[in-house]
Amino acid sequence: AALDHAQDALAGPRLRRRVPTAAERRLHAQYAAALPLGEAATALAWAEQAVPARAAEGPRRLAAAVRGNRPAGPLPAPSRTDPALRALDDALLHAADAFDRGGATDLHVRKRSPRSAARAVLGPGGREYGLRAGLCFGVSAAVAQALHHGHWYGSHQHWYWLPATAVFLVKPDLGPLVSRVLCRAAGTVVGALLFAALAAVLPRPEGLVVLVAVCGALVPVAARHFAAQTTVVTVLVLALVMAGGEPAASAGRIGETLLACAIVLVVGHLPVPGRRGAGVRAGVEAADAAARAYLTHVLSESDDRATRWTLRREAYRTLAEARAALARAAAELPALARHSAGVDEVAAVLERLVDTTTACAVHLDDAGRLTPRHTERLAALRDELAERRGRPVRAYDS
Repeated sequence: AALDHAQDALAGPRLRRRVPTAAERRLHAQYAAALPLGEAATALAWAEQAVPARAAEGPRRLAAAVRGNRPAGPLPAPSRTDPALRALDDALLHAADAFDRGGATDLHVRKRSPRSAARAVLGPGGREYGLRAGLCFGVSAAVAQALHHGHWYGSHQHWYWLPATAVFLVKPDLGPLVSRVLCRAAGTVVGALLFAALAAVLPRPEGLVVLVAVCGALVPVAARHFAAQTTVVTVLVLALVMAGGEPAASAGRIGETLLACAIVLVVGHLPVPGRRGAGVRAGVEAADAAARAYLTHVLSESDDRATRWTLRREAYRTLAEARAALARAAAELPALARHSAGVDEVAAVLERLVDTTTACAVHLDDAGRLTPRHTERLAALRDELAERRGRPVRAYDS
């Protein structure tokens, strides 16, 4: 998770793949130094052998130096009794140098081709999300227009809040469907009531300006929970509306949100053409493709470590995304959760396959060839993966 976060931060528009300044080059070097450390740690875990205390002291000293932003200094004498420990020693020396005076100019970023982006949008998961988002927008816009022209809103002119809320709620990355709907409803009600209470006592417009500033400062903190974020954003929006010279709309905002929640709950449980759980299945298939690409590169015995680390990052990252999709699906109502039954077993096998591939890469670097233990484990995992991949298909079709 930390590597995913660092990768996103370094690959943003500010820090480009080729960086001009020494400070940015140092950041890239420090990120790159973490990749072989993670590779060595995975190989050590895969070996299932006790790690000598002396070998564990080096990472602790390096971590303390990184936290304190000071040079690592002398590291303990290495323990180079097997390939994984030798890889750890090499990675520690490289990391200590990188954190002391890193100067790399290259970053192992995610490479998303236009074809993969189109596949994500036009694939089963993208089509299902697009259909549900379109239905939510159409129904909520029709309801909002009917209420608006029927004078249900009185002088309130923000009819577009209802479809905007519905489309935002249908986003699957906000958590399980029922959870996100309940959090949005509760947050909006609390936020609207809180704003009504504050608006009754705050001077205008000075008090509203202060309220907007306070809410803006609270947004990053409230982002830790969807209900808290909704509460803060509701107060912020209503304060901006009143500061703009329009009357308070707390009651209307509550009504719109509850209507949007009801629409999203109904649309989210409607049967759609094709199989349910397409997003979960697509995530696992992407993880499977990334794991196979990583395995193919390692078995080719290429000495291109930069490409190997990029493929390894992509394999673990897609697995993390698949796990997140599985966790959301498991937390849905039984009618939705049952469509992802059995897929977590495939993800678990893929994780073991990627770990074994990493152990193979470390051993190949050290010895130049794989041991029977490596080849037998790879063969067993491939057979298990082929067996497991047959089970979720029946689960999705049930």
